[in-house]
Amino acid sequence: MIDRISLTADKRVLQLVRAEGDAATLTLEAFSADGSHRVLPIGNATVTARTQHASGNVQVVAIDGGRVIPLEGGIATIEATVDHDGRRHAASTDVVVAPFYRDYHQTLVMKLFMGMEGDPTERLQATPMFQKPRDVLCTFADALEVIRKADNLTRGMPKIIYLVGWQKGGHDHGYPAWDEVNPTLKRPGDATALDSLRWLIREARQYNTTVSLHINMLDAYEQSPLWDEYVAKDCLARDEHGDLLSPGIQMRGEPMYNVVYPREWEEGLAQRRIDRLIAMIPELTEGQTIQIDVFIAQREGGTPISPWHAKPENGGLTPGRYVETQRDIFHYWREHGFDVTGEGIFWAHPPGEGFTGLQAMSWWYPSDPEYQMAIPECLMARGRTDRGSDGDFRFGSSMHGEEIWQEDRDAMPGFLGMFCRTTLPWHYLSRLDRLRIEGESLHYSDGVVAQTEAGRNVIRRGDFVLREGDDLFVPALWKAPEIIAYSKRGYESRTWTLPGEWCDVESVDLREITADGLRPRAEGAPVADGKLLLTLGEDEAVSIVPARHP
Repeated sequence: MIDRISLTADKRVLQLVRAEGDAATLTLEAFSADGSHRVLPIGNATVTARTQHASGNVQVVAIDGGRVIPLEGGIATIEATVDHDGRRHAASTDVVVAPFYRDYHQTLVMKLFMGMEGDPTERLQATPMFQKPRDVLCTFADALEVIRKADNLTRGMPKIIYLVGWQKGGHDHGYPAWDEVNPTLKRPGDATALDSLRWLIREARQYNTTVSLHINMLDAYEQSPLWDEYVAKDCLARDEHGDLLSPGIQMRGEPMYNVVYPREWEEGLAQRRIDRLIAMIPELTEGQTIQIDVFIAQREGGTPISPWHAKPENGGLTPGRYVETQRDIFHYWREHGFDVTGEGIFWAHPPGEGFTGLQAMSWWYPSDPEYQMAIPECLMARGRTDRGSDGDFRFGSSMHGEEIWQEDRDAMPGFLGMFCRTTLPWHYLSRLDRLRIEGESLHYSDGVVAQTEAGRNVIRRGDFVLREGDDLFVPALWKAPEIIAYSKRGYESRTWTLPGEWCDVESVDLREITADGLRPRAEGAPVADGKLLLTLGEDEAVSIVPARHP
């Protein structure tokens, strides 16, 4: 007599592009009232799949007998029904299809601002960046030193850094063309700035860093070498009367215009500029990632980007049509071996459109707990989530990097602290499943809980405390066996419990983390009953490894 059934998949996450032929195997079990159970042939059930979350509500998986086959990025619910003794029993399980080449939920993703030429408008003159010379903030040679220091401060965590202002004229110049690298960033001795950029991409790999590019597929400028062609082929936004529409201006004498994605796609121009960029910088292909900035489908309030083209008689290119083209663009990049990341989810798009299963990662992530519980980090990862704070510690946050390096790329003020308070615990939590929220407590798999205790933000796994306020003691899982301890204010003689995996460790070596590498702090510090006594200074971080570990 069947009391209930259960359905499980041997893989919770399927890879669409990284593991050819990846699939999950389903197991169906029947349970009796007395607690006994047996495996049922999957053929005894009716098995269906429905899309739970995916851009365009595409079909995420297919069912082939007892196997789940990935089709598109997103989340699917697999349901099995069994008719037995006049009763219908049902069970379901969810499967995530990750369509990305990189693990963004285990990668620190940042931006590095290289420079921006021109005279800012009054609206921008008061912003910090425009208070000092900015034509060249960081050359390609300078960038490698920034990357080296960041690698030391992050203990070799995998990183992706997108260069902003790498093209001629710097940030927000030259679009829609991506054909010329900023000559002012060239290394002495290199024939061209392109040679310097390609050198940087290659050299950064030794520092666990993928260098790629920040690009823009929306904006266009009269100074661009592609301007006349885009005007002639009707690929630029126009107002209600059919006149070219400039939504704003940042640099004096350089009004900004917008590309009409559907028209550009129809003319093959989007495909052409993507192809040209990849051909020009073949090293990008190994990195498998690109960042598209301001990839919007509408203006505030749902207004079309091009009111003229939105009219039925002029093509009916509504925000919905823009989104359809954006999906084509995401797929085109993927077919050429690239993931696409961006800034923001849901903003400036039709309601509910967050490109789930297409966009790999975003800064300024939604704060909505319901969304964060529904979408795992491996399907939509985050960078920094809040411009003014460290974000919600329960879900975690990461970094942006750009504002720190703009302030001082040599000293990197606040970099180490922000990494330890945000990216470090986020990296740990993002490997786990978010199970439920009870009150204000977020429960993860592996017994991990993030909650407020006695007014302090705490992350713990039983007695093993990873965070208490701004004191952290977190395993560096990408560099095991290692723990990174950090304190914002410092403390003396604090006792930390080591994780259970360190139960055989009797002593540890401590090294201070600095931009120039590790500095010896103490060797053979004793561990008693699985506990370590530690003292840290203000804004100090140390690497902790078992004694005599290389």
